[in-house]
Amino acid sequence: MTVRAALYIRGSTGGQELDTQELGLRSFAEAHGWSIVGTYRETVSGTGRKPRPEFDKLREAVRAHSVDVVLVTKLDRIARSVRDALEFFAEAEANGVRVVVATQDIDTGTPVGHLTRTILAAMAEFEAELIRDRTRAAMATIKAGTKQTRSGKPPGRPRKVTPEAVERAVALWRMKRSWADIAQAINLRAEAIRRAVWASKRRPVGVVNARTGERADSSGRDRAGA
Repeated sequence: MTVRAALYIRGSTGGQELDTQELGLRSFAEAHGWSIVGTYRETVSGTGRKPRPEFDKLREAVRAHSVDVVLVTKLDRIARSVRDALEFFAEAEANGVRVVVATQDIDTGTPVGHLTRTILAAMAEFEAELIRDRTRAAMATIKAGTKQTRSGKPPGRPRKVTPEAVERAVALWRMKRSWADIAQAINLRAEAIRRAVWASKRRPVGVVNARTGERADSSGRDRAGA
């Protein structure tokens, strides 16, 4: 009886990346004498929870008993976490479908392959968690001021330019400080603070604080605007 194989191909960039995966999987299937009855290709990141419509179609084929083997290049092509991997493997096995990972010598139809795929899935998630931990640690040191980002800009979303920040920037600008120095002192992006300062110079004559409406009298002292 001919073994019906479904190929699942996923990549984050598409194009040549997907073509390379498909070529390798087709060669693998032909070498084993399997008949390819479905090819599921999609371009989507392996992180996050973005929809994977082609993967959903593959699962429908598994539940419909339309395939005997699901063939993928690597384990992380088909699962984003250990939980996802084990869930799919359990679903496939419940429907009498083997999952074969071509480049990692995993075949859930064998006892050794069943054990290996569980261990590899756990290691893949462990590695991902290490990367997340390193990223969080790096961000903590940047926020603490002991390390800078590659661009030298503050991490995260830009802070809002407040009237107080503009007043301080104007004072520093009048002291002939560079925009880079001003941005670092106020912890704002240089371009944002520069635009805010120039905008403040275009306010109506006498207004020194757009938020409170304070004006300067003829002696230079501030007084509350009406």
